Amino acid sequence: MSKRNYNVFFNTHTVSGIVISVALYVIFFAGAFALFKDEINVWEKGESISHTKRSDINYDKIFNTLDEAYELKGRDIQLDFGGETDEIYAYLLPSQDSTATEKGKTTHYFSVDINTLKRKEYHEHYGIGEFLYRLHFFHQLPIIGVYLAGFVSLFFLFAIVTGVIVHWKKIIPNFYTFNPKIALKRVWTDAHTALGTIGLPFQFIFAITGAYFALSILVLIPANFLYNGDQTKLLEDLRPDRKTYAWESAYEGDIPSFNSYVKKAANTWEDFHITRAFVRNYGGTNMKYVILGEMEDDDRFIGNGSIVYNAITGTIEVIKNPTEVSYTEDVQLVLTRLHFANFGGLAMRIAYFILALITCFVILSGVLIWIEARNKKSMTIRQRLYTAKVGHIYLAICLSMLPVTAISFLFVKLFGSYYTDKQTTIYYFYFLLWLVTILYMRFKRDNYFVNKMSLLVGGIAGLLIPIANGLVSGQWIWTTIQNKQHDILLVDMLWLFIGITSLLVYKKITKKVQEQSTFTKAPIDFKNFKALLKEEQITNQTSEKTKDKNFIPMRTKIIALWTLIVIGFIIHHVYGLASIYFNESVMIEGSTGEIPGWVHQWRIILEGMAFLFAVLTIQVSKQWFRWTSFIWAILLGLFNVYHFITAVIYEASNVSEILILLLMVVANLFLIKELLDWKSTKNTTA
Repeated sequence: MSKRNYNVFFNTHTVSGIVISVALYVIFFAGAFALFKDEINVWEKGESISHTKRSDINYDKIFNTLDEAYELKGRDIQLDFGGETDEIYAYLLPSQDSTATEKGKTTHYFSVDINTLKRKEYHEHYGIGEFLYRLHFFHQLPIIGVYLAGFVSLFFLFAIVTGVIVHWKKIIPNFYTFNPKIALKRVWTDAHTALGTIGLPFQFIFAITGAYFALSILVLIPANFLYNGDQTKLLEDLRPDRKTYAWESAYEGDIPSFNSYVKKAANTWEDFHITRAFVRNYGGTNMKYVILGEMEDDDRFIGNGSIVYNAITGTIEVIKNPTEVSYTEDVQLVLTRLHFANFGGLAMRIAYFILALITCFVILSGVLIWIEARNKKSMTIRQRLYTAKVGHIYLAICLSMLPVTAISFLFVKLFGSYYTDKQTTIYYFYFLLWLVTILYMRFKRDNYFVNKMSLLVGGIAGLLIPIANGLVSGQWIWTTIQNKQHDILLVDMLWLFIGITSLLVYKKITKKVQEQSTFTKAPIDFKNFKALLKEEQITNQTSEKTKDKNFIPMRTKIIALWTLIVIGFIIHHVYGLASIYFNESVMIEGSTGEIPGWVHQWRIILEGMAFLFAVLTIQVSKQWFRWTSFIWAILLGLFNVYHFITAVIYEASNVSEILILLLMVVANLFLIKELLDWKSTKNTTA
């Protein structure tokens, strides 16, 4: 590869990585915990779950209860079963029946306990797991959040491809030359390359699938043209289960049992597990039961199926066999499985979790490489300060996520039961704590301290999480093992692992590591950075004067330009006499031999004032004088421009006079420019 191409790819990799680094770190850190969203939800409630099969749930009883509360007739209902928890999520659309009351015309979204039938609105069953899942794609930012996450994924893809090109020749050698005792920049570079390579397939998958899910609106634009703008038909072909039906009329008989249809669908194929269901036109003559499910992933990696029943007649209207491949539907399942690790069981999700944390380290090491590389004595103080400031901000945002997340888990476990609106409570607690921590770490201006503090606080809080769970819920680690409460055990062990690892790394990071940093070898005095900047500015100006043999001080330029304008006026008057010498008598009619007063006034205003400003500039440099000179130069410039234009119009044959007027306009423009710079600078010796 040529040096030029290498530099292009290297700069593309660096710029794209630095621009998205903070957002990408948040995505991967939050996404790591989002992999265990259902387990975190169970852990937060601290209650045992029944692990009831989805096909054994008494849906008819649930529908009867919901009908009394929300009037289901004419509604479309969506049921999301999630994992094997004791809650399912119901989404009720407004009724299409014209006779429906106001109660039936409102939208609702809530969870239902399959045993107690207790309902919770979204903000009530909201938990820290849901929060981190939503933070994973910036859902907390209205409208733009998900698109921001999509573009970050897209730029991440650029960073991956260019990173492979840049580091291709160094990938294998760096595995064998890694030595933490050498220069810190080399340590970060080797670790960045080695760990980036290990997680490369995982990162590539996430870049592709993340961009697809978050920017699906852009993906559908080309397909929309193929359907001539018929989005309804497009979505029906992509997601047949989402097809809706117009309301016809109310069904007068008893509502057919949904339980029987679910069992029937579950028994249609072996190892077919129900994951979602829809009821279309509940209580109508054209009521449909749409039941979706998947095969076990160890049987078929791609195995989603669905059946659409006519609820009144019991006939099957549409069937999708999970053992048969459908490109339009199954390609989305592949992307979903790859992105959310919905295959390979718990072991795959743990592997994804570790790879996500490795990616977080790769992102941080990339930022640290950039910081170390740009902190050189050859760079200006301003450049070094900018680099240091960016590093402080980036590391404060990223590293603070560990202690803030750990403390938030403690908060929801210890005090979550005291709040009804859990969504708002978690929002306030997490974001305010994060903001305070970021500000403290940012203005500490010590990356070594920030790293150590994050590991220490995060490690201690992580170890306290299983203890808090035992004290509040009685779910100690040995208890959950005995009761086979694997969901709760998983979260406790997860934080136990994070806590121990954080404290071990904390002990390994010593002052010797800090001493390898370029900021230790070439420190910046942040307390006196303004004085340093001023000193550097003066030094640079002196250096420029020394290097430039043709350098002319600013005030000398101003004096010279004022003088040139004075000379220009004098020459202009001389050129004006030429017409007298060649075309007119020396005595002008009406002259008395005395010079009128207005002539002296114009000579004083034009020549005298210009000469006065030239003289005063030698000694006076006060700000008021600079402003006065600047304003007078503008007025004089306007007059000279006017004089030049009138000469061109009325005295076009007097070339010499027009030329001198043009040169005076040019000199006046240079004068205005120099005066503008002079009044803006604080250097009185300029």
